[in-house]
Amino acid sequence: MQTSISSPILRSQSANTMHSVPSINSLVEEPTRRTLKVNDEPLCIPLNERAILFSKLVGSNNRVSMPSYDRSAVTAGILHVGVGNFHRSHQATYMDDLFHLDFANNKQWGIVGGGIMSFDADKRSLLKSQDWLQTLVEQDGETEKARVIGSMIDFVPVDPDGARLLDAMTNPNIKIVSLTVTEGGYFLNNGKFDAQHPLIQHDIAHPDQPPKTVFGMMIKALRLRRHSGHSPFTVLSCDNIPHNGSVCKSVLLGLASAIDSGFAQWMEENVACPNSMVDRITPATTNEQRQHVREKLGCGDAAPIFCEPFRQWVLEDNFPQGRPNLELLENVSFVSDVSPYEHMKIRILNGGHASLCYPSALLGIRYVHEAMEHPTIAAFLDALERNEIIPTVGPVPGTCLQDYLHLIAKRFSNPSINDTITRVCFGGASNQPKFIIPVAADNSKESRSVDGLALVSAMWCRYCQGKTETGEDIAPNDPQWDRLHAIAMQANTNPLVWLQMTDIYGEVGLNSVFIKAFSDAMKTIQNEGVEIAMKKYVEK
Repeated sequence: MQTSISSPILRSQSANTMHSVPSINSLVEEPTRRTLKVNDEPLCIPLNERAILFSKLVGSNNRVSMPSYDRSAVTAGILHVGVGNFHRSHQATYMDDLFHLDFANNKQWGIVGGGIMSFDADKRSLLKSQDWLQTLVEQDGETEKARVIGSMIDFVPVDPDGARLLDAMTNPNIKIVSLTVTEGGYFLNNGKFDAQHPLIQHDIAHPDQPPKTVFGMMIKALRLRRHSGHSPFTVLSCDNIPHNGSVCKSVLLGLASAIDSGFAQWMEENVACPNSMVDRITPATTNEQRQHVREKLGCGDAAPIFCEPFRQWVLEDNFPQGRPNLELLENVSFVSDVSPYEHMKIRILNGGHASLCYPSALLGIRYVHEAMEHPTIAAFLDALERNEIIPTVGPVPGTCLQDYLHLIAKRFSNPSINDTITRVCFGGASNQPKFIIPVAADNSKESRSVDGLALVSAMWCRYCQGKTETGEDIAPNDPQWDRLHAIAMQANTNPLVWLQMTDIYGEVGLNSVFIKAFSDAMKTIQNEGVEIAMKKYVEK
């Protein structure tokens, strides 16, 4: 693999430009102790201490590019809750790019991290030791580009009552509160706000006590801002869930309505929650990758991020209190309606993942790129996408769907990402109703084939029986595993029992065409195996 120094991918700059690395001595000799503040709390480490942390992070070699803008001039404008790998490879990296391109007009949009979980405190401690600097490594199998991103300027201390986080949210300089809390963090039940969740019930019953949820925290902060005469912040969901902004607002309004219906009405009229489509494959960092950063790049980062080169962000342009000029960057679009882009990604990319993972697991394949190297799985996925998935997507502005499919196949084939089949298989009871069953429903309405989608369901059922085709155990890999395993075992003799999970299949499970296709697929898998079942589909 070729290693090179990375620079931000900007419309006005060559991708091969190298930003200058600040001199450690120049930072030490800075005569002032410039700091940033939120609620009179320092938001940046003094420059003499920062120099030491720079040195600790990158040592004396220049193989990794550093921020070339003046981080001491960055002020807080975005509070982000959920500082995981995806946020750092996506939103934080885009902001780093923007600071390099147009610092003067965007330096007020520095990112402050936040969280309410114990692991958030651990992440804060780790990143603080690096002055919030983080190493990003992009790999595509042939080349490697490494850089340090500097768009985060602090991380709110995590305390038991969330008082510091509440203080940060109420600060009028914070114009955007963004989230990556995963789907489980939205308190949904069958896609709807779950008012009966114990943590939600606490926030409803005790509005004057410290909230247990980030949504309760935001509602409390919004009330305080309103009382103080400050404008509400925009809430930006960056999670990979359909209609993420609308979902986020439904949770906020559902909780607020149970606390104060009048305030909920004010929120509905005044708090913006734009929808967005986010995309960048960013797996969890492994020990081998940490070692690679230390030994190959000479970078002492305890929390590096590895990801693919591709990224995309499509946002609904609804930011009443202002926003960064992200439209200056490649692969960022502000649109009036995110739905076509979201629909394309959810069906072609997420649906592709949900289709290839179970046969891969059953055949003992460990990584997504290895699945794409398997001739039968690759051919099955291509045929399924072209025959049954793409016809349901519809037109997407400025996008050729066949080209997009080719891009997805290339991204799945990236051997450097090491995206595990186990990760992609996780949560089928949640993912199949989002990525596969709706496609089958749309095809059924138009009298198009559902044979391949029914085969995906059959392979998922076979996976939930808990054994690979060579007899190895499959570890429980779904919050509903016990239920799924029991029903999957019953499906050996009565395949239709699988489709009777109405919370997953709905009307599709009652469709006679889908029932027959599923039953035939189950029979072929049981008698001849998953590879033969996929070959028969491709050869039709």
